[in-house]
Amino acid sequence: MQNYSFFGTCANDVFHTEGVLKTIIKQTIHPKEVILIDSGDTNQFDKLNVLFKNSNIKLVYFFKKLSRVEALNFAIDQISTSYCMRFDTRSRFSSNYAEESLKLLLDENLQSPFVGGVPKVIPEKSTAMAKVCSQILERSYIFFYPRHRQIGYSGKSSSIYLGSFKTSILKSIKYRDNAYLISEDSLLATDFALQKHLLWISSNVKLNYVSRSSLLNILRLFNTYGYCRFNTILSSGKIHSKKRYFYLFSLIILYFLISFKLFPDNIFFLPIILLILNIFGEIFFIKISKNIIYPILGLICQMSWIIGFMWGAIVFFKLKKNKTNFIK
Repeated sequence: MQNYSFFGTCANDVFHTEGVLKTIIKQTIHPKEVILIDSGDTNQFDKLNVLFKNSNIKLVYFFKKLSRVEALNFAIDQISTSYCMRFDTRSRFSSNYAEESLKLLLDENLQSPFVGGVPKVIPEKSTAMAKVCSQILERSYIFFYPRHRQIGYSGKSSSIYLGSFKTSILKSIKYRDNAYLISEDSLLATDFALQKHLLWISSNVKLNYVSRSSLLNILRLFNTYGYCRFNTILSSGKIHSKKRYFYLFSLIILYFLISFKLFPDNIFFLPIILLILNIFGEIFFIKISKNIIYPILGLICQMSWIIGFMWGAIVFFKLKKNKTNFIK
């Protein structure tokens, strides 16, 4: 047993909650505790605690109606160890995930209090549609090539999926719970960077993300991403990846210049440009299973993200917003 904990949240997702807990129990170095805040409709403690029957890991379970960010901060307050690692119900960890993460956190030369790995996206089911959905999320070009979505990447990053932390620093920063529907991972990363902390991703830290199996749910996910992104930027006044957004805004300006010059009667030519960029990414950056369907589906997802972003701008000052970040 090491001086570290896992912490996370759930809401009405028994199957996936059991799935991630099983991968935590199988860690080569067992955590002292697993802290779980359940904001669902049914108390799952008895059912989940059975999983820990033959282990020396303590399940610290709270059944509380909180938004996801509030639940995360409540969980952080309960941590009794020097190091901690966040989990999500759809995350699945390799057996040496904690071991490799602790190596980074304890590395005196690296001195990073926030580390992680790039998740490989896996299908939720064995159906053809589930596999298509996982392949959409696996393609980093759809997200404009962020480092934290590039499998095999090691080095500095502007954001980290879930992450492992030095607890004292995480407790001093925490997730922002005074904003509505935010991208909490990237905003936390921004707050760490503002305090001059290094964020580090290692290819040795391996984990999976279980994708949704419905294309409609993937579109809803991208729409929520866009909505949350606007709220994150406006509430924080910060853009966590300046280079990527500079590239994106430069592309938009170039698009308007080209469209005015070549297509004066059709200013809404952005989808075609995005599709061309997606096809370029599919051809040159996808090593196996290249398929023209993914640039097209990627475009639809990107447009859903843009609509969510624009909707966030429209309703930010007008509607009473729901603070929950739980996505069905």
